[in-house]
Amino acid sequence: MLDQTRGGAALGVRGARGSLPRCGGLLRQGTSQFGKPIAGFQLVQGKLATMLAETTAMQLVCFRLAQLQEAGAMTGPMASLAKLHNVRKAKLVCSEARDILGGNGLLLEYHVARHLTDLEIVDTTRARIRSSR
Repeated sequence: MLDQTRGGAALGVRGARGSLPRCGGLLRQGTSQFGKPIAGFQLVQGKLATMLAETTAMQLVCFRLAQLQEAGAMTGPMASLAKLHNVRKAKLVCSEARDILGGNGLLLEYHVARHLTDLEIVDTTRARIRSSR
């Protein structure tokens, strides 16, 4: 049961992927900095590419974990590693989104800060359990 819960947690952190459309929407609105659209800066483009790559990797980990679970081959360590991987990557994605959005990344309207807070709770719970062993 615990393994399935960990697998579910690995799937659950994909909510961070919601940060991508928020950033994209802001960029489509023509947000500018120093008189230029922020989408034109290579740094922002690099952050968006990183976010997309990491969320794709998270999806692939979940897909493979689901395959293993259906085949009855998923183990506890596999589920734990999937959760660890996805939480860390989701935190990275949310941090990148917050950086791109600037002050807007802290507003509830964009959900980035909420996702990041949720991920911190999941990660802190994992760390607390690990340190109590």
